[in-house]
Amino acid sequence: MVLDELTLSGAAIGMVSAGILADLYGRKKLYGFELALLIVSTLGLVQASEGFRSQRPDGSAEYTMDIYSWLAWWRFWQGISIGAEHPLVAIITAEWVRTKSRGRMLAAVFAMQPIARLAAYGVGLEVLKGVSQANGMSPDAPIDGDRWKHVADQVWRWVTGIGIIPALFAMGFRFTIPETPFYYVDILQETMKGLGRAAGLYHEELDHDPPSINNTADAAISNNGFSFWQWCSGAFYALRTREVGKHLGLLCALWIMSDVSWYLLAMESPSAMATLWSDPLATTSSSTADGTLASGASASCPEFYNWRTDPSNPSTSVYRELESSATRFMIVVSIGSVLGSAALYAIINRVHRRVLLMVTSAALTLLLAISGAVLLGTGTRSSPGSRVAIDVLFGFMHFLFTLGPRTLVLIMAVELFPTMYRGTFYGAAAATAKVGAIAIRPIIGRTAKLENSLGVRLMVAVVLMGGCVGVSYFLPEVQRSRKPDDTESSDDTSVGIPQRVWGFVESILPKLETKTLDELERMALQRKRPEPLTDGDIEMSPAPALTAQASLSENLPQ
Repeated sequence: MVLDELTLSGAAIGMVSAGILADLYGRKKLYGFELALLIVSTLGLVQASEGFRSQRPDGSAEYTMDIYSWLAWWRFWQGISIGAEHPLVAIITAEWVRTKSRGRMLAAVFAMQPIARLAAYGVGLEVLKGVSQANGMSPDAPIDGDRWKHVADQVWRWVTGIGIIPALFAMGFRFTIPETPFYYVDILQETMKGLGRAAGLYHEELDHDPPSINNTADAAISNNGFSFWQWCSGAFYALRTREVGKHLGLLCALWIMSDVSWYLLAMESPSAMATLWSDPLATTSSSTADGTLASGASASCPEFYNWRTDPSNPSTSVYRELESSATRFMIVVSIGSVLGSAALYAIINRVHRRVLLMVTSAALTLLLAISGAVLLGTGTRSSPGSRVAIDVLFGFMHFLFTLGPRTLVLIMAVELFPTMYRGTFYGAAAATAKVGAIAIRPIIGRTAKLENSLGVRLMVAVVLMGGCVGVSYFLPEVQRSRKPDDTESSDDTSVGIPQRVWGFVESILPKLETKTLDELERMALQRKRPEPLTDGDIEMSPAPALTAQASLSENLPQ
């Protein structure tokens, strides 16, 4: 529990810090650094040790180091690096991709999360099998002193350490990726460099010369830079505009409500997963059917800390416990999440994001209410058939979470904020969700073994997801209907689909036109604007950059 809280705290700090630094010093500079930090912290984590072991005169063991302190230290830094990844990957993707592909590209990038989680559990199962065989332990071997501790310790270190391999492959790309054109145009005011980088990437000629930087304020920012306090003044100015502050408040509320609802499902908890799969006539995780203590369970250890989580099989081995937890997670959580990502990629350009967010949130509210009512109404008296139905409902809920709030909030957050403060406001909104998770995780942990605790949590999630429906209504549209004469099929998914079927899809889900980032920025900054703030000769209003940013959108095909 402490390790989880430290990881979440580090993630919140990383989100806010990386967002601010990305706006001040550029997106590219941090993109490789945070991955290097993740690699170093992972290496430190897998090498955490108790040090030298000696025996005291009274027979007790004494260690030269505290492994839990090392684990806490490295998990905190892992959290910072993972948190920093959130705003950076979203901003770089949105600012490099063409407007017409922005939704799909962001959906594809965020789809890597459920795919990676599915792969991680698959790798974990293979590592468990290989390490057990290497140590001569059969899957159903009884608890044998420290032998299974030795196996379990190797398994988590191997599974964690293997994650470094793809990170090392990505390092070269991270350090060589060019800075985004929008950062050059809108923040550094280097219009020609930004347009040149974008045109070079897409191998296209500029339609016309961009406007030169004649504005005194723009030239001052471009040539001399601006201080941190000037940047802060500009950020507060942006928040004072009605739409930017409104967008930040709405996205913070959406993010924390949807994330807390997802955490309330507690599907990463083996005990919660066992609640859905277990025999309803079973007793407790560390007791046999007649109430005696199962083999391997510690009489001095509190119920919450005993490793057995499946009440239907109190005599299970360590191998079977780990295997069943991973398999259940893959079936109930990962498959639904991956399918949700695939569905979102297919329809994201054909359904308004705000509408899809409202519909999926409303559907989740209904499914959470049904599942919670079933769990509260039947409890341990539920039949195996009802347990299967709840498993299916939970899988479908993870499908809807990924199709809707778990992904759409991330996508809309990077679209609705102005370029100059996109990282800062995105990081602040994302960190809000982590604060909610930090608050809810101890409650989940302490109530996990209580009767009907999962059902009660689901009913709390009903209220939160209902709130998401209402909050989503006030978000702006980032898409619009296409004109009747607009024809474009370059990024359609109609390949291999019969023309009659595709024609039916086109009739009920016509393709939408995505608004450009500069258009969304104008919507946010040019409504009911206060008087611009000034500091010396530099006007802190971000409005002058809009002309150059519009030129970026006009010169490149969207």
